[in-house]
Amino acid sequence: MLKNIFLKHGDILRKSLMLSLLVWMPISVYSQAIITTLGSSFPMLNGSDLSAWTQNGNASWQINSKELNITQGNGMLISRISVPDIQMEFDYWVSSDAQVSVFFRCMNSSVINSNTAYEVLLVNQKGGLGAGSIRLLDQVKPTQVVNQWNHMKISAIGTQLSITLNGISSKVTDTRFSAGPVAINYQGGELRLKNIYVTIPGRW
Repeated sequence: MLKNIFLKHGDILRKSLMLSLLVWMPISVYSQAIITTLGSSFPMLNGSDLSAWTQNGNASWQINSKELNITQGNGMLISRISVPDIQMEFDYWVSSDAQVSVFFRCMNSSVINSNTAYEVLLVNQKGGLGAGSIRLLDQVKPTQVVNQWNHMKISAIGTQLSITLNGISSKVTDTRFSAGPVAINYQGGELRLKNIYVTIPGRW
């Protein structure tokens, strides 16, 4: 009987916790705070709007056929999720003149650059910085990424950082930045994104 009482109260507590999270989190985040406690992946695009993100700048983000497309302006999409550890994967297509990157663990969402967050390049840049490099930290060789679909995985668990681009991984250890949202940075050219999924490691 005592066991049943604990089970009953435990169920009430879980429901209360979920309700409080739903009240605290915007409905547009799809109750992701609950889903992530299981360590499951969830989409950051719902196919119709950008409710999981906040916008910075004048970039003309458009959603077409479940793809996020952009060709004009400049700016960032900043995730509403802000955590210490995160795993993110997505497919992307870039033109030859694209200037794009992804920031993670953004310590100051008002000032996002390679001095306040980890910046992963999605395109090759001058000086031998290849797509998949973490600016100011880890440099990989340039590789073919333009005018084709590419798959990237970003993993940040504790001090262990890992970037995997089209099946090739690069790992590094660093302690500069410990937590914060993810930001998609667009500064020109054409960028297409799809299948954006995030996993918060199970211990969260």
